[in-house]
Amino acid sequence: MRNALLVLAALLGGCVSAADCASDWRSTGQRDGRLGAYQAQLYVSRCPGPVDTSRYDEGWQEGSAQRPRIAAF
Repeated sequence: MRNALLVLAALLGGCVSAADCASDWRSTGQRDGRLGAYQAQLYVSRCPGPVDTSRYDEGWQEGSAQRPRIAAF
């Protein structure tokens, strides 16, 4: 249980690894969209290279659309 909380804290805290900075920005955005965590500005501030925010946004929209939605009553 404690490990799960630590992983969740890292995800919500905006943990950015070197792999995130070197990846395809569309794929990164899609992953973040599925998690519901928009982090483009975090990548801009923490990654040494350029961040393609338009590709990130495209991926984020696609990932966000894949999130399960709770039906309204």
